[in-house]
Amino acid sequence: MTKPDMRSCLQLIKPYQPGKPVEEVERELGLKGVIKMASNENPIGPSPLAVKAMKEKFDQMHFYPDGNCFYLKEDLAAKLKVQPEQLIFGNGSDEIIACLAKTYVNPGDEAVMVAPSFSQYDIAMHIMGGVPRHVPLTATDFQYDLDAVLHAVNGKTRFVFLCSPNNPTGTIVRKKELDHFIKQLPEKVMLVLDQAYFEYAKDPDHVTGLEYIEQGYPVISLRTFSKIYGLAGLRIGYGIAPAEVIADLNRVRSPFNVNAMAQAAARAAIEDDEHLERSRKMVNDSRKQLTEGFAELGLKPVPDEANFCFVDLKVDSREAFQALLRRGVIVRTGDIFDFPTFARITYGTPEQNKRFLAALKEVLDELK
Repeated sequence: MTKPDMRSCLQLIKPYQPGKPVEEVERELGLKGVIKMASNENPIGPSPLAVKAMKEKFDQMHFYPDGNCFYLKEDLAAKLKVQPEQLIFGNGSDEIIACLAKTYVNPGDEAVMVAPSFSQYDIAMHIMGGVPRHVPLTATDFQYDLDAVLHAVNGKTRFVFLCSPNNPTGTIVRKKELDHFIKQLPEKVMLVLDQAYFEYAKDPDHVTGLEYIEQGYPVISLRTFSKIYGLAGLRIGYGIAPAEVIADLNRVRSPFNVNAMAQAAARAAIEDDEHLERSRKMVNDSRKQLTEGFAELGLKPVPDEANFCFVDLKVDSREAFQALLRRGVIVRTGDIFDFPTFARITYGTPEQNKRFLAALKEVLDELK
């Protein structure tokens, strides 16, 4: 077959590697009751209010969704105490990251980000012919070195991406440090605060991002309904930014990019505070259970503010992954983040955590 040559910048992209569906793993390995602790999903599931709202939309699926997310925008703006024109919704926050690159990046432009962190920043930059610049987190505790990040900014920089809590480490940017950092950031460099796990963070020094937007800084806060709200399968995220930035992004946003079911579920979900509190409690209890279990195995996870932990298993994570898989437990390997002995573990229910720890003990005994 003769086809057009692929754009050269796309050769730099390492395609995202999704895990296999639970059902396929069960079929291949002849297992039942496989548990997935790999994708940072909420094992409690969505709010009952969101499920009810979706059911009420079933007989309207022949209509296009509201391309402006009008009612969701009004509801969320009131909850966040921002203006509706400061919000944009996407097919997951990933789409908004792509929109940022499409809007502001010309070939050769750069973005600064930490490593390890979320892969979509690199991908969005490469697609537009941009250049990602990586600044390592501190070696001993995976903290942000914002002085080093600032040092990497130059005349070609269009964005600084900071994921807080960070994926995969769960560590955060603290307010005092970010207050200083943002005042030093050159003009026309946008700070992208990826806060997909924002609702889980309990550290009082964690930033909301909204304070900088109110002060007139070029900042966008990215959030999602995929994590604590339990709507990952509907793919809906959002961004909060100055109205001028949102107007720019709407030039490249696809029409009807957020489906009607997702909009209805999200409107209901933001009203269910009880579901959020249950989800937070589950994560806090799970963190304690896994931290104690890891200690018994001689392991210590990175202290986190998310719904997952990053832990050095002290063995090859690919081998550990396969051995855990044979026992019906799916985790995320650290080699994709260039940490080959680490694994990222999503916090689960008490039963899931107990099963994972028992399987991990067997695996570590087998591999060491």
